[in-house]
Amino acid sequence: MIFPRSAGISAPFLAAVLASPVASAAPERLQCLLTDTDAQSAVEQRPLVILFDEDANTMQVQESGRTSTLADVSITMTSMSGAGANMTIGVSRSSWRIVRQTYQKNSVRTEFGVCSLTVPPPPAKPISR
Repeated sequence: MIFPRSAGISAPFLAAVLASPVASAAPERLQCLLTDTDAQSAVEQRPLVILFDEDANTMQVQESGRTSTLADVSITMTSMSGAGANMTIGVSRSSWRIVRQTYQKNSVRTEFGVCSLTVPPPPAKPISR
């Protein structure tokens, strides 16, 4: 990037701006509700949490107190996807709709749902005395 001297930008100022680290966004949290339409007795609905970090290109799934880190993660402006040992997850970022498939011997279970982006609470401030 070249600026003419008449632009009034000093070289040290420009160097400081270009060298400063870009603040990265914190991981984001999706609260999801999955609907299992393959259930034998009735429709089951279960909560699921997805933690994703677009900058680090990572996704984690939290369900029933267990956390799984997904591999083969792809996060674009329109979608997110990842795979675990026995599951794949895909999320549309425009509608926050989700599809999850889990694989077991001779069977595939497909669940659909909807997610909402939750805003983390602000960090607690220390009590001053």
